[in-house]
Amino acid sequence: MNDVACCDIHRVLELTESMHEAASESRWDEMTSLEAERDTVLHAGPMRQAPETVEALKSIMLLDTLITDLVSAARDEAAAAWDAHRRSRQAVAAYSSL
Repeated sequence: MNDVACCDIHRVLELTESMHEAASESRWDEMTSLEAERDTVLHAGPMRQAPETVEALKSIMLLDTLITDLVSAARDEAAAAWDAHRRSRQAVAAYSSL
């Protein structure tokens, strides 16, 4: 009998789907918590060699790409907002020094 624990790839897919949903709604704290949980499941053991594992991995990889795109867009928006705030503060400081 083989008692080796295997990675629950279907749970990984569920968590990845939840991560995508959270990222789509800018729920970043939830997304990072889900990512940590997913990482634990991923490292629980080897994956079973089965066709459904390959299909699940393809879905996970696609969702990961979409999540990365959402994170990049949010990062760019935050950087733009920070830059606008910084410029406003500089303008106020320049005006105040007159």
